[in-house]
Amino acid sequence: MSETKIRHIWNPSTGITDLKGDSKKLAATEIPGIRATWRDQRDLLQGTKLLHDFNERLGREWAIETGVIENLYEVERGVTQTLIEQGFRAELLTHGSTNRPREFVLKLLADQKSALDGVFDFVKSERVLSTSWIRELHAVLLRSQEVTEGVDSSGRDVEISLIKGDWKKLPNSPVRDGVLYAYCPPEHVASEMDRLVGMHAEHGARGVPTEVQAAWLHHRFTQIHPFQDGNGRIARAIASLVLIKGGLFPLVVTRDDRTNYLDALEAADDGDLKPLVDMIARLQRIRFAKATAISEAIRSEKADEREALQGLLEAVNKKATERRKEYAEVQKRAEDIKENLRSRLEEIRPDISNALRRVVPSGNAAVWVAEEETGHYYRAQIIQNANEHLNYYVNFGQYRSWVSLNMWWERQARLVFAIHGIGYGFSGSLICAPFLEFRDKGEDEETRSTLAPVAEEGFIFFYNETKKAVLDRFQPWRKRVLGVALKELTRNL
Repeated sequence: MSETKIRHIWNPSTGITDLKGDSKKLAATEIPGIRATWRDQRDLLQGTKLLHDFNERLGREWAIETGVIENLYEVERGVTQTLIEQGFRAELLTHGSTNRPREFVLKLLADQKSALDGVFDFVKSERVLSTSWIRELHAVLLRSQEVTEGVDSSGRDVEISLIKGDWKKLPNSPVRDGVLYAYCPPEHVASEMDRLVGMHAEHGARGVPTEVQAAWLHHRFTQIHPFQDGNGRIARAIASLVLIKGGLFPLVVTRDDRTNYLDALEAADDGDLKPLVDMIARLQRIRFAKATAISEAIRSEKADEREALQGLLEAVNKKATERRKEYAEVQKRAEDIKENLRSRLEEIRPDISNALRRVVPSGNAAVWVAEEETGHYYRAQIIQNANEHLNYYVNFGQYRSWVSLNMWWERQARLVFAIHGIGYGFSGSLICAPFLEFRDKGEDEETRSTLAPVAEEGFIFFYNETKKAVLDRFQPWRKRVLGVALKELTRNL
């Protein structure tokens, strides 16, 4: 038999370690912009049903996904969306849509939603994070769970009665692929949790960036693994607490994020916290984009409700006008991005033209940049791309431009990077949203358009980011988009 190897996630020589070096070097430059623009919109919406409904949907999504990624249950994607929108009602969780008993899943979802509600209440009450509150949170989160899975001395899978609201009594170090992942042993948990809370308090006092605080707290908590079960869910809950307290969104890690999430945690195990910080920032960008749907809801309310909201809309426009000079900075960043795109597309255009000519002699490619009289092009495609693929609210009101790579062979295609506002009013943020469009003539000579998504998220940038910061973030994103677009183009030649 091969000997089991041990990987010490928690270092027995040092215990958990504090942040090293300048924490601001780990920070994500877009976070201050997300915080400022979301704060303005949230303040204006305070007390409205729209904001309440948004927060409820966000909480339900957190509750569902935090259990899915722990393999507590499965819920079909379509049913997941219905539960997010309509609530945790038994009739919505239909037979076959989950792999566990329906009543059990609904109880877990309710407990997990209650735990996140407790986090929001904790922030509102301005309490200080403590080990006793973390234990209280664990008791709420696992209220409906009576057992957890374990392994007996013979290596057999068994069910173990669950301890709720207290530290583990036995080691909980799993074995995977012949490797034992060793967390903090039970006898050191209490002292390590005291150290964790103490270090976290110091981070707040010395102004460590919010996303760095959240990543550090999440990772060091998982190194300790203080509870018998539920550690991943508690880690995401206390990271959410830090983010909410910092004016941001809860940490919603979905099933689609699982691989990247685990990779980021492994990198942190190896001493590199940056991937986890960057992932938290990416998830904040996604939440910010979804939050702009509130703007769409305002505009689509019934006439009588619109009248009641008129004052709110006027306040949004007034605030935008007051901050116009400040927000003009984001338009400069848009021009920087346009020039970066134009330059890169011109670099690859000759190779693409040569490739298309091998398909047909007349094949060619050209780079076009919007001018004043053509900036309004692609309206329908931009809205379709936002609604169907990137999930944000399009605003053409204050800035609108694009850069495109146009291609001709037996077919026509164009890769368009559209730049415009996001959300109602001019909030100081813009988005670069790409799409690949194929245009073909049918037998009836009618031209038909097909959009292919080329990005999981648009590139959002803010007025308070420097040119260097924006382009440093933009170039890796642009590289990924071009890679996806060229592969899609190759499949369609």
